This record gives sequence, structure tokens and C-alpha cells, in this order.
Amino acid sequence: MKTLRVDSKRLDLAMAAAGIRQYEDLADAASISSQTIRNIRKEGICSMNVLSALADALNCNPIDLIVTPGFPDPKLDALAALSA
Repeated sequence: MKTLRVDSKRLDLAMAAAGIRQYEDLADAASISSQTIRNIRKEGICSMNVLSALADALNCNPIDLIVTPGFPDPKLDALAALSA
């Protein structure tokens, strides 16, 4: 199974933009375990299925949550503006 690198800052900003304050609430909304959220926060990786569930729960595009090493991050500022 392929894993994707999730950026914790992007995850936090997307949560703020969606009005979700607690990781447990995000886990419930995404129908995944709180342990999965903790693992993502600690290790920064998840499967495409989990990424898709997070994006659905946060009402965002999955690309908004992942890290693409070696490429500029044009969406981070826009996502930060949404959460302000």
C-alpha cells in the first residue's frame, strides 16, 4: 500500500477552516480512529483511503493536506487565509 506524507501544519489549518478544533472530532467526522490521527500527527504518513476520508471530513482537496518535497507550497498561504 502506498503511503502519502501529510503536513501537520496543513492539517491544522484545514481543521481550523472547517471549524474542527479537536483531533477526536476529526477522527469521528472522517470515520477513522483517534489512534490513526495520532499516528498521522507523529509520523506524517497515511494511506490514500485515510487521506480521502480526512479531506472529505475537512471539505478540502486531498492535495491541500500533503507534502510534495522539492516543490513550492503555493496553497499553504491560501489555506492559512481560510482558517483566519
